Amino acid sequence: MKYGGTGLIFGICRTVVIRLSMAESNVEHPELLMVCKINSSFNNIKKTCPAIKEALSFSVDSFEFTHAGLILYINNKQTACLQVSRKGLCEKQPATGNFYKKYMEQFGASHNPAERMASLQPSSFTTIPVILRACDPASKMEIGVFSASPATAQNYLNKATSLGIHIINIIQDSVFGRQKDRNLRKLSILLETVGTISSSLNLNQILHIVSQITADLFHARCAIFLFNETDQTIIPAVGVGSFDKKLKKKFRAQKGLAPYPAFIKAMRDQQPVMLTPDNIEKGFPPEIIKNFSYARVLLIPLISKNNMLGIMQVDRPAQDKQFDHEEVAIFSAIAKETSIAMENTRLVDTLAKKEKLLQQLLEKLICAQEDERKRVASEIHDGAIQALLGIWYRVQLLAISTSADDNNKNELFKIQDLLGQQIQEIRRIVYNLRPVMLDTYGLGPALRALIRTLQEESQIDFELVMKNQKQSLPANFELTLYRIVQELLANVIKHSQATRVHVTLANDENNTVLVVKDNGIGFNLTPPSRDDLYGHLGLANIQERLTLLGGTFKIDSQLGWGTTVTVYVPTPLAN
Repeated sequence: MKYGGTGLIFGICRTVVIRLSMAESNVEHPELLMVCKINSSFNNIKKTCPAIKEALSFSVDSFEFTHAGLILYINNKQTACLQVSRKGLCEKQPATGNFYKKYMEQFGASHNPAERMASLQPSSFTTIPVILRACDPASKMEIGVFSASPATAQNYLNKATSLGIHIINIIQDSVFGRQKDRNLRKLSILLETVGTISSSLNLNQILHIVSQITADLFHARCAIFLFNETDQTIIPAVGVGSFDKKLKKKFRAQKGLAPYPAFIKAMRDQQPVMLTPDNIEKGFPPEIIKNFSYARVLLIPLISKNNMLGIMQVDRPAQDKQFDHEEVAIFSAIAKETSIAMENTRLVDTLAKKEKLLQQLLEKLICAQEDERKRVASEIHDGAIQALLGIWYRVQLLAISTSADDNNKNELFKIQDLLGQQIQEIRRIVYNLRPVMLDTYGLGPALRALIRTLQEESQIDFELVMKNQKQSLPANFELTLYRIVQELLANVIKHSQATRVHVTLANDENNTVLVVKDNGIGFNLTPPSRDDLYGHLGLANIQERLTLLGGTFKIDSQLGWGTTVTVYVPTPLAN
């Protein structure tokens, strides 16, 4: 059994990423496009192209991409364009990838390629660093998956990233060739590992990248096992190497098994464990040895702050040489960087969960505030206002029935006017607590009513422009926008000394943009303090509401030149 390939670090025609299975392959036609930009001298491209094309062919055969393409720039000059398509495509499918063709038409001839793949709106996308030699300038590879569903896009990208790493290693291997001194090669591999896994916070992607780099470097199969802390069993996370379909199934079937003796020893000692044909039976059960043809195995524990994250394993067939001390050192360094990257992703996941929890609590708090406002407004309207109206009518009746020469008649009319003013003021407060116009007629009429009321109460000339308001929006979204406008206009009246205010609200199927611009005194923007992240204007409420909608806002102001506040919010679908 031979794991390595001819002329390559590892035979790509037999390299298979195990963990991810293709979903919905019968209905999806995903395309893979990779754009590699190398900023260093590289003269062996013609010799390397066949191996790269073989790797692309593997991706359409085994990863089930409909099309796979690679565009290679060397020193900002387009050097190679390779594209393969899956055999047996139906007549409806073009022979050339649509997005490969689009990229070539729009950017292919560029002598200064920037990161442009994102403009084609891939289903999933990533950028990985390319390090051919330790002394070379930074290079990169863009990887995009197109025409994949949201459910499968990330899985396709993980596989594509592993393939991209392998292509980089093919190029790197051709740069170093068979030179005896491999120190530069090893240093480049370590830099590539650190740079690549540092560029991603996706755990699956990190494990695929590390496994592919390790398999290519050691001419070996590589597998990573994680630990289930709940029931103390192993989870086969990812494997790269010469696995056929039956072996892939057996690999996944290890999920839920107790850790093998070799795993336990590596975890207990927190040291590498090396197994040879002489002692392999001490490390694995006979069935596992037989299933995977284990002979020469090297295991390194993945440890972070004395916490066991998993085991990283490489193995070679019996006829290959045993792992030497130098290889153990390199593998240990890769495992250490992998542990750090895994811990970072876990910390980010933990922070993301906490942030999501805080958003949920904030949403409940704001909903509770709105419900309480609605309740108070209803009680005031049905209670206090009705009582005051009853008093108003009684005073009116009493004033009318009082004779004209009675001295109290004028006082009664004054009391009636005062009551009327207070009723109107309470009605205004009730409306601000819960705008009936918003609940009944929607955002547009409610904003017009708000602007009309503010204009009557202040000396400011307001102008409201609303664009593309045909699209229906969810009630909570309209309420949030209304409260934001209400808060911004209150700030204008209180702080700006403006005479004119222009309010624009525009939305389309993707974004809603609100702009409030005044000609007031303005202010000099200063970095927010720790105690008041949003300055003295009291914009914390706006930020809290925008957080729930996934929106942002920015302030443009200069002393003596007014202030402009722009709010960006993704437009949701109406219920």
